[in-house]
Amino acid sequence: RGRNANTRLVVSDLMASDEREKDPPRVLNVLRGEAMETRSTAFGEVGTLFSGPEIECVWVRKLDEQVDPDWFESDQVDLMLVIQGGLKVEFESETYADTLLQVGDLLVLPAGVRCRAYRWPRDAQNASIFVAAYSTGR
Repeated sequence: RGRNANTRLVVSDLMASDEREKDPPRVLNVLRGEAMETRSTAFGEVGTLFSGPEIECVWVRKLDEQVDPDWFESDQVDLMLVIQGGLKVEFESETYADTLLQVGDLLVLPAGVRCRAYRWPRDAQNASIFVAAYSTGR
């Protein structure tokens, strides 16, 4: 009888420990710039919404940013969803036509496709904001 009580105590302690280790659900408002952490670059502000062992999700805010002269490329598929403003996406390869993304548009960027994205129109008064999700490859 004493062993069962101890076993229950240990199992109970483990369950409580597991519950403490789990992250609670959280809501972050992208349009207000909420994030787990943020960083600024010459090409826009980036807020990390989630970073796990297999996937990362960020928002990118572009206002008065420079156009990156370099091309972005990932070895995994990237998803980009525009939630405010417009975003022009230029592709390095002439195989793909440059495209203008508007609110609600989702770009599925295949692995290995080189591009750059910037606020459009360039003289827009409001920021362009998109959410990107991608594999971390960790």
